Amino acid sequence: MLIKRRLKRLTVGDFIIAGALILFAIIIVIPVWYVFVISIVPEHVFHQTRLLLWPREITFASFSTVLSNSIMQTGFRNTIIVTLVGTVYVIFLNITFAYAMLKPIPGRAFFWVFLMFTMFFGGGLVPYFMLIRNLGLINNIMVMVLPHGINIFTVILMQSYIRTLGPEYEESARLDGAGEFDVLWKIVLPLCKPMLATLALIAAVSAWNRWFEGLMFMQRQDGWPLQLVLRNLLDRAALIAEGVPVAARASDFNVGLQMAAVMVTMIPIVCVYPFLQKYFVKGITLGGLKG
Repeated sequence: MLIKRRLKRLTVGDFIIAGALILFAIIIVIPVWYVFVISIVPEHVFHQTRLLLWPREITFASFSTVLSNSIMQTGFRNTIIVTLVGTVYVIFLNITFAYAMLKPIPGRAFFWVFLMFTMFFGGGLVPYFMLIRNLGLINNIMVMVLPHGINIFTVILMQSYIRTLGPEYEESARLDGAGEFDVLWKIVLPLCKPMLATLALIAAVSAWNRWFEGLMFMQRQDGWPLQLVLRNLLDRAALIAEGVPVAARASDFNVGLQMAAVMVTMIPIVCVYPFLQKYFVKGITLGGLKG
């Protein structure tokens, strides 16, 4: 009876929106499922039926090859380091900066203008390369962490969320003799768990997918992030498919192996997201309530 009552309350617009969302979900899921199926079927099955929606034979040889590859393992290690260190680094800088910019400190307007300026204008690739070189970050894994500290979008989200807390908590803490750091670490941050999860997810996804700095500044393969290893693998596979001679066996770059590499790079973030989803939605929603 309850279900029937709820169905009666639905309008034509509700069904249209639900249908559009279902269609959108299918458009997203089918390519991912197709990549997964190709990664677990033998090569001859793929060549027999290119449009595979269900595996007729299953083998994990491609995953075994990818995970046992020394370059992929090194890429995993580098990306995990960049993701963990980069996430903590971004959260620390963005929280402290956002909290400080809420206080009437000298030069606050200048810092805001300076930060907003970077959203619309950049120095270009050559000055960026010269800066990295002068900082001594060539062939240093921190080149994929340090340049990505403060993000104006996350700073604004964090400030908006802190404003929703109201001044009562801070005033109560100050009556007990708490200083600025005590208020931030013991009062504000525990109340900002949804926003912290949001910042962590944004920072982690960004760091996990980072490859450009590795391409530009890491001259040794043992310093490449996972995404750059995958990019190199797919590029070489494309060259082999076009008949361009490369220093590798064609059998090492079959389609199943390529798709297995894609799945390996994607699975960790996909597994993390469900645990942070509720905090992510709440953080984004509340962070946009007040400006």
